[in-house]
Amino acid sequence: MNSFIRIRLSQVPAAFEDVITQHCFDFGATGLTEALQFVQPDLTYDPKILQQKNQDIDVYFTERPECGFFDKLLEWAPGIQWNIFEEETKDWLAEWKKGFKSFQLAGPYWIVPSWLTAPEEAQVPILIDPGMAFGTGTHDTTKMASWFVHKVGQKLGSLEKDSFLDVGTGTALLAILAHHEGFQKIIGLEIDPEARRVARENVERNLAKNVHVPEEQIEKIDQDFPVVVANIIDGVLVFLKNDLIRVLRPGGHLFVTGILAEREDLFAQQFIENSPFEIVRRLEQGEWIGYWLRKQ
Repeated sequence: MNSFIRIRLSQVPAAFEDVITQHCFDFGATGLTEALQFVQPDLTYDPKILQQKNQDIDVYFTERPECGFFDKLLEWAPGIQWNIFEEETKDWLAEWKKGFKSFQLAGPYWIVPSWLTAPEEAQVPILIDPGMAFGTGTHDTTKMASWFVHKVGQKLGSLEKDSFLDVGTGTALLAILAHHEGFQKIIGLEIDPEARRVARENVERNLAKNVHVPEEQIEKIDQDFPVVVANIIDGVLVFLKNDLIRVLRPGGHLFVTGILAEREDLFAQQFIENSPFEIVRRLEQGEWIGYWLRKQ
């Protein structure tokens, strides 16, 4: 199958959404997506979905449905409209891999796709296969976090590198970078089971035996760390603030790099002000802000 049919249904009454969804599957639909309207007025991670009288729905078929499909739609909702598109089927993962090339991350460290050979100039290659996890090193937030980890690795002595915590490890890129920087016991936390699987595979392919990706989450961590990195969106950082303070050793370093520039003032008010943190360094890249904080 080299193509598929996408039908955009417009003006679908919310009261008939469930009925129409079942109708689509009865006629052989392979999937549906809904264009939801939402607002995110503050740093809350979960946006507020706006209730609409009418919805837009994309319905996917392997072939164009017969006329009876459309006739029944008009019986339920005479005002419903549709547009039909024939689209090419692609292996999106394979397409994406074509554009993922080796590149210098920070200092001597290079990100190398695991299916490619490291270039000669890559002094310390970090082999990454992202799968469905976040963290290829190309995102602005990951670049800032990598710079922070490299710099603190140069700054601290060996006795201060006894442990390292990566909250929201994704592909485990930052945890593996910490391994190369000489940190001894490294823990990468991740809430998504698939991302944990990907992280463990990347740890293994980089022979980073001192990196552990447990099932437990931050609320179960009962030790403190000299360095903690959290490359996570600002709303989640605010939610995790107390836990991040708890697991960070006095005098320790915290890197937070998922702050949208437009929400920086609110983040500073909710996360940094009236906290034990002092600002060591602020970075800005694209639309993102990163902070190097130290626990006083």
